[in-house]
Amino acid sequence: MAKSYIALIADAIASRDLAPTARARLQADARAAVKDLNHRYRRVLAARFAITLGDELQCLLATPQPLWDLAHDLRARLPTVDWVVACGRGPITTPLAPTAPEMDGPCFHEARAAMDRAKRQRQVFAFGAFVPALEPLASYYSALYWSWTPRQRRTATLLRLGDPAAAAARLDVDRSAISHLARRMAWPLVAAGDKMFRALLETEPA
Repeated sequence: MAKSYIALIADAIASRDLAPTARARLQADARAAVKDLNHRYRRVLAARFAITLGDELQCLLATPQPLWDLAHDLRARLPTVDWVVACGRGPITTPLAPTAPEMDGPCFHEARAAMDRAKRQRQVFAFGAFVPALEPLASYYSALYWSWTPRQRRTATLLRLGDPAAAAARLDVDRSAISHLARRMAWPLVAAGDKMFRALLETEPA
């Protein structure tokens, strides 16, 4: 049986609508983020991140375990735009290469199909060939995301990566401001949903 991988594609929403200077800054920030992500996650990347199509990032993972943290780390590092993160599970049909865009196979096709669905349905997290029970949670995640203000979205991303103190430090605000936002966002309920999401994300399909 062929080894299964996880292809991840992240696409900046409406980046072509940015002013030329803002888009150039985003692309420079993305190049810096890719360098940092490749270093931080080097032990779990089957193929490193690379930038394709201007404002799209791709990588390949050997297992789904790092996926949640990596996706939110990417959002946290590039917060000036909203990102669609699409993931596909399956084998590859080309040899492993240093970066993801150099390869092809079902995992990449699943990720691309998930990206296309996400854009049609205005989702920001989407999956192909994962367990079916993940789909309602991806819809729930996206509905919550769009119901929040940009400040709440940023806070949620940082809380998903660490504790309130770390989020406050990244946002350069008092911890009480984070606590106030978390209460308004019903964070204990969000965290409970996230726990289910992560568990299903790491579940092997039947």
